[in-house]
Amino acid sequence: MRISKVPTDMSSEQKEILGVLSKRHAVYLAVGGLLLYSYIPGMFKLLSVVFGWLAAAVTCLIFASPVVAIVIFLGFTKKEHMNRDFYYYIKFQRKTQYGNWRKGD
Repeated sequence: MRISKVPTDMSSEQKEILGVLSKRHAVYLAVGGLLLYSYIPGMFKLLSVVFGWLAAAVTCLIFASPVVAIVIFLGFTKKEHMNRDFYYYIKFQRKTQYGNWRKGD
């Protein structure tokens, strides 16, 4: 009998948006963009009045970088042939499955 090793992810994501992005990527980009749009314009207006537009732009870039980093890390990188968000979902779900298991009655 022949034994062959099969990777964990047997089907890859379909790139449906312009042949480059999947639906999961689009959701991550949309949520990240909406989150940035919710606080960056107001912060830019407030800081540009007080400190000037250059300092406001630099400060807004600094405050936007964590959201961009999280979106790229969870949405576009892989670990062990799985997407990172799914990998961490499985990893954190495993903690709730501990218990006393017994076979039979």
